[in-house]
Amino acid sequence: MNKRLILIYLIATAFLFVSCDNQTDENNESKNYPERNHTDVKSEIALTSHQIQHIDLKTETVEIKEVDIPLILSGRIALNEALTAHITSRIRGRIEKVHAVISDRVSKDEILLELYSQDFLAMQSEFIQAEERLKRMKESDPEYATAKSIYESAKKKLEVIGLNQKEIQNLADNHSPLTLLPVRAPFAGTLISGEARLGEFVDVGKDFFLLANLQNLWVLADVFEKDLPLIREGITGEVIPTAYTEDSFNAKLTRIYDVVESASRTIKARFEVSNTANKLKPEMFVTVKVFSKLGGKNPKVSTTAIMKEKNGAYVFVALNDTTFQRREISLGKETKDYTEILNGLKAGEKVVTRGTFYLKSELAKETFIEEEE
Repeated sequence: MNKRLILIYLIATAFLFVSCDNQTDENNESKNYPERNHTDVKSEIALTSHQIQHIDLKTETVEIKEVDIPLILSGRIALNEALTAHITSRIRGRIEKVHAVISDRVSKDEILLELYSQDFLAMQSEFIQAEERLKRMKESDPEYATAKSIYESAKKKLEVIGLNQKEIQNLADNHSPLTLLPVRAPFAGTLISGEARLGEFVDVGKDFFLLANLQNLWVLADVFEKDLPLIREGITGEVIPTAYTEDSFNAKLTRIYDVVESASRTIKARFEVSNTANKLKPEMFVTVKVFSKLGGKNPKVSTTAIMKEKNGAYVFVALNDTTFQRREISLGKETKDYTEILNGLKAGEKVVTRGTFYLKSELAKETFIEEEE
């Protein structure tokens, strides 16, 4: 019985030692299969002449040069405030005739309405008396200067309320006062707001119409702070209205405003655009394509050479005709055709512009093979 117990004890002890040895071996397997480290990825790859011809690989020389920068801005059509005027009453009176209404296109000096005014009749009478008095005097008369001053003052009053030189001269020649005072358009344009009602009594300053020249308009475009270095007053652009996406209108940047809008963090840029076809309407939304230049001391490469990843970008630099190096770079301004390189490349180096995906694939394969070995 004792011999049987001793045998069982020896078998159990042996099994325990075998189990411990197996566990130790399993823990040490990591020494034979170390964790892959991505920092050990190959950065250079060599291709054969046959491979280069097969993929039609192309390169270009890195240069420091000036390139075109197409900048797309959002904006809206606005009235040209330099060609906008309020048509107001310059005298007390009553509207006797109305010749124009809202949306009418009027020419320069066209009569919009006519007023009956006792004050106007009194001004004409004052002018006639001053003109007759001055006409009776000679320049040598002691009171000639005073009479001439009164005449000029009476004439100026008529000019201020809206009479033109021809009407004033007729009044001086014929001494026949006008019954109604004409209210005229100071320039050609469109009556875009306001009203004049027949028989309405008006005081000085009464606003009749808002007149605007819609043949020449403004475009107020929003420019982000980062894009300010790309624009300057005097450059040209194209205005494309949302309503007419196939049409474009030439525009010129005339003013960059001085205040940043706090909500949008943009600055207004004012363009002037011709609207002879009358397709552009105030408050329309538009897109403005600006044609700018990017110069500076940083090199530029074709955008097709840039490979982007989640955490950065890189290019393939041609070390010679068959060897290529993956190079991390920092990007600056980007356009459809060119990209500014802030760091990682020097002028004179050659980068791959066609065949980059093939190089990326081959480099990944070689890296994988090395890690497996």
